[in-house]
Amino acid sequence: MTEYNPTGIKKELGISYLGGCNSPKLIKSYGRNVLTYGVYLAPFNLSGYAVCPESCNCSKYCLHGSGRNKIELLTNKEGGPIQKSRIKKTKFFFEDRVKFMHLLIHEIIQAKKKADAEGMKFAVRLNCTSDINLEKFELDGKNILQLFPDIQFYDYTKVFSHVELLDKYPNYDLTFSFDGENWEKCKSLLDKGHRVAVVFEDILPAEFKGYPVIDANGDDARFLDEGGIICGLTYKRVANDYASGKYQRPDTTFITRYGNQKH
Repeated sequence: MTEYNPTGIKKELGISYLGGCNSPKLIKSYGRNVLTYGVYLAPFNLSGYAVCPESCNCSKYCLHGSGRNKIELLTNKEGGPIQKSRIKKTKFFFEDRVKFMHLLIHEIIQAKKKADAEGMKFAVRLNCTSDINLEKFELDGKNILQLFPDIQFYDYTKVFSHVELLDKYPNYDLTFSFDGENWEKCKSLLDKGHRVAVVFEDILPAEFKGYPVIDANGDDARFLDEGGIICGLTYKRVANDYASGKYQRPDTTFITRYGNQKH
């Protein structure tokens, strides 16, 4: 097997890193003693490659347009360094999978060492702004879940078939996502003991459609939560919500209004 120098790959690609542990969202899990390595790719088809198969009702409101990237996108619709980096990484995944995987494996190993040194649990979320089947993260006939069987991987997904991975890989955890139009799928999973994430506009109810709701805003470590529950998330305003500098309340079923949560 050809050996690749991680520093050389990053220099060739023009990036400082593929993933990391320092995004505001992932750092929240420190409160549950979890260090998370996460990868942010360019969502839906922003890179020219489709990475979110079920994004029709949520792509406009993706968290890709929040945080520091929100500021860059409001300044320039074409985006700044953050968006350009995510596009570059996504193209790298599709166009040079071998080098991508070598760099990914190197970074996961380094992040795991950091977690061990700090006495923290370790987890990996490769789809922070994408929804790719983890079996596609493959090198030499083994996917990432097989390459690191003792590491906890987790996802949020709207792709129903990804649930099948739970039976194949004990180191994988999944929280299904309600997009405003897929409740029947969500209900079938809740009744089987799975978790479902629901985005509420601003207030989290005690229950949603008869299922208990927990506040999932405090951390990202959903794999530590019990099953059969709604993981309530409050909506984060993104760049697409603004027109001429003014916030426009999103008109979408993706965001559940407190007044219609029983519908």
